[in-house]
Amino acid sequence: MKKQEIHPWNWFAPENSKTLIIGTFPPTKRNWKYDFFYPNTANLFWRILAKIADIELQCNLGEEAVIERKKILKIVAVAITDMGRVILRNDNSSLDENLEIVEYMDIFQILDEYPEITTIICTSSSGKVSAMRWLTDYLKAKNVACKFPQGKKPLKTEINYNKKIIKIVIAYSSSARASNRISFAELVAIYQKEIIH
Repeated sequence: MKKQEIHPWNWFAPENSKTLIIGTFPPTKRNWKYDFFYPNTANLFWRILAKIADIELQCNLGEEAVIERKKILKIVAVAITDMGRVILRNDNSSLDENLEIVEYMDIFQILDEYPEITTIICTSSSGKVSAMRWLTDYLKAKNVACKFPQGKKPLKTEINYNKKIIKIVIAYSSSARASNRISFAELVAIYQKEIIH
C-alpha cells in the first residue's frame, strides 16, 4: 500500500551555511526519536557531525535533541535537506527503495537564499532511489548537466549554477545498513574534508 507524504521540515540552513547536505527523505515516523532530520538514532549522521563540531552529543529525545543538532549545524556551517519534498511510501517502510518521488525539493531555491553554499554532499548513491540519483534527475529537469566519475567514494563533480561553481560530492551513507562497509573514523574524515573549508 502506498501513502503520500510531504516533507515535514523542507530544510534547515544556518545563515553562515557553506555546505548543503542532501538525503532522500525522513524515515517512517515510528522510527523517530525527535522531530528533525535523521531522527533515527541508529543512523551515524549526527555522531559524524558532532565529532566534526567537536561536541559530545547529549540529547537523543525530543526538542532538546533538535536544539542540539541545530547548534551543531551552525558550528560547522552546514545546511540540510532531502531531495524528496513529496513522496509515495510503500508498506510504511523506511528503506529508500520503497520511496517514489512525486515532487523534488527546490535545491536551487536553497542555493539562491544561501549564496555562500559552494559544496553539496549527497549521503546516498546506490540503487534506483538515492540522494544522488534524485539530485541528478532534478538537475536534468532544470537543464543542468551533471555527470559523476566512476570509482571509489567519495566521488566528485561540479555544476555551474548562477555564474558560480558548485562542487557535488557523493559520500558514503551514514545509515546503519551502509556503515558496515567503512569505519566510523573514515566516515568522519570524508565528511570533515568536504565540510571544513
